[in-house]
Amino acid sequence: MKFRDEEEGFSKIVNLHEGHRDRLRERLIRNSFTEVDDYQVLEYILTLVIKRRDTNELAHTLVNTFGTLAGVFDAEMDDLVTIKGITPTIAYFLHSIPFIFRNYKISKLKPKATIACPQDIFNYMGQCIFHLPKEEFYLICLDNSNRVICNRSLGAGGNTQVSLNVKELVAVATKVNAVKVVMLHNHPTGDCLASVEDIETTKRLYMGFALAGIELYDHIIVDSSEQFFSFAHEGILDKFKRECKSLFSVS
Repeated sequence: MKFRDEEEGFSKIVNLHEGHRDRLRERLIRNSFTEVDDYQVLEYILTLVIKRRDTNELAHTLVNTFGTLAGVFDAEMDDLVTIKGITPTIAYFLHSIPFIFRNYKISKLKPKATIACPQDIFNYMGQCIFHLPKEEFYLICLDNSNRVICNRSLGAGGNTQVSLNVKELVAVATKVNAVKVVMLHNHPTGDCLASVEDIETTKRLYMGFALAGIELYDHIIVDSSEQFFSFAHEGILDKFKRECKSLFSVS
């Protein structure tokens, strides 16, 4: 009899939680996830991976610990698992959400988009990666009319750097018959201004592409506040062009 009472009590708790989950889900969907607190969105997300357990308190704890919903998603998995109730599987799920969003945004890109200015580059792909917690680098290949042929991920690194191989990038662009290319990467921390290393790397890329007869049309750096820095707009690529002509001119 005692076992039966405990089982019935457990069932009542489960039913109570399930009722709360249903009401939360209906409210969020009805309002298209607007006018809700960060912890409520997180509570809903946690219900997808945690069964038969109240996720309200855990959602509050996560937001209080990491500051915001974005702070929870950007947190390292080692930090997430320090929270009571967060298993490695749940930590991996939460940490993967920004990258899932990245893939969602990239999948919506128009394959025949036309790039005419730095803003077009940001609108095309910069908005897909500005929020990421780690640095990512992309190559966008263009035809002679500045229409996008393809885009390629060049890898993800730590918070500061992704290593690039000029020869490999030229090979990618050559394979798709690109006439021009755009480089794009994010600064997870700090602003979008080009560092000395960014400038040196871009110069090396410009020269490498030039030797293959491909124009480096622009290099865009985006930051987490959705600001961007354009090497073309700042006149840096024109400087590289003059240096390149001087270097290879026949006297």
